[in-house]
Amino acid sequence: MSFQPFQNFIKRAANKYGIGKEMEAAKICNDFRLMMPELLKGIPQADQYIQPAFYKNKTLTLNVLNPAWAQEIIIRRPKIIAEMNRKAGKEIIRNLYTKLQSQAPNY
Repeated sequence: MSFQPFQNFIKRAANKYGIGKEMEAAKICNDFRLMMPELLKGIPQADQYIQPAFYKNKTLTLNVLNPAWAQEIIIRRPKIIAEMNRKAGKEIIRNLYTKLQSQAPNY
């Protein structure tokens, strides 16, 4: 029997129990959080105004506090998509959308 990385076991188990897509979505949202300082370089405390909402069908939706933050994401959209795909080593994101929040998120 050959050695199998633990990540492979978790992925197979998640798929077996029908939660593989949810785990992938959670990972992609977490990756965005971790990459946010680099993706939004020059914007201090961006994580207080921008947070991943959900991921589905190669689309990452981000919650933003106001239209100015949505515009900032739109301007940086190509870079964000390219960097997220580069980190994943494959195309995981084709589209990036913003969704306005009525108040600051509690993350």
